[in-house]
Amino acid sequence: MPDFERLNKTASKKRKKKKKSSLYSTFIPCKGDSRGDVIRKIVLLLAIVILAYALISIVYFYTIRADEINNEMVRLQELKQQNHTDDVISVVLNDDDDSSDGEEVQILSEYLPFYEQNNDFVGWVSMYPYIDYPVVQTTDNDYYLKHNFYKQATENGTIFADYEGIISADSMPGNIILYGHNLITRNYFEPLTEYQKQGISFLKENYIIDFDTLYERGKYVVFAVMLCNTDEQHGEVFDYQNDVYFKNKTEFNDFVAECLDRSMFYTGVDLQYGDQLLTLSTCNFSMFSDMRLVVVARKLRTDESLILDTDSFIDNTGYDENGNIKRKMFEAFYETYSCQWAGRSWDTSWIKDYQG
Repeated sequence: MPDFERLNKTASKKRKKKKKSSLYSTFIPCKGDSRGDVIRKIVLLLAIVILAYALISIVYFYTIRADEINNEMVRLQELKQQNHTDDVISVVLNDDDDSSDGEEVQILSEYLPFYEQNNDFVGWVSMYPYIDYPVVQTTDNDYYLKHNFYKQATENGTIFADYEGIISADSMPGNIILYGHNLITRNYFEPLTEYQKQGISFLKENYIIDFDTLYERGKYVVFAVMLCNTDEQHGEVFDYQNDVYFKNKTEFNDFVAECLDRSMFYTGVDLQYGDQLLTLSTCNFSMFSDMRLVVVARKLRTDESLILDTDSFIDNTGYDENGNIKRKMFEAFYETYSCQWAGRSWDTSWIKDYQG
């Protein structure tokens, strides 16, 4: 009887040892493995490494990068709240600022602390509660793609104004273009994608964008939301980023007409040469590479109402009875979805003196 017990115990130990060895040998090449087994295990190990890297990257995006932005924004927004006032003060901006030339200028005192921290500060953009950030401007459109407000290197970047449209105390571009990353952390201009995701219901709740410059406050009403192609191999490219200044009425009218042709929605906002425009631009990954989601608004005129009749807004995202898309897109889109542009449908009287 004892012999049987010894045999059972010995067998049990061998099974355990074999099980342990089997688990180890599932992943690690061992002596005696065939060439095929070695290759299989190496591929499996590589897959595990890649998966681990992907998981670490996701954690990094959702925690570390989000924390970087949130910590930065908490400091900036607290500073803004502490200094909130409508007071205007006279200051002499730094000599290296092209807008001052060492002369006194009138600025909003609320924003002086931001300018003192970063002389590239030109304003603050807000679409509460989704967007609420300072805006900077330098001599190119590259630096702030990978630097934050404090000029620290980071892939998060920060929101910046197109360098060609100089924002100063003396003059403003006809179209202020602001760029911001579409971050997986939902910061900066990622909320603009809600116009596409939620559709006209989101627009009805968010058709006013605030953009204060260092010098004055401004409210802008959205009149176009577009998906724009930037890759010539996909067809027509709408170079909206080149339309910063308008030499004449024709250039202005042609630009806003192109925006309306491409817009997902119509708010019925009237436009006329001399209106100040604001364009928000971010990357879009919903269809093709190298696309941009672009929101265009015009500054509210003096004594103009903030309240629009949202029931009159028109959804232009669908297709007509012939299966053609209502808004203007580009060749690769038409080929992929077997359609064409149905043609212009907005009221041309929305643009004063438009002859198109």
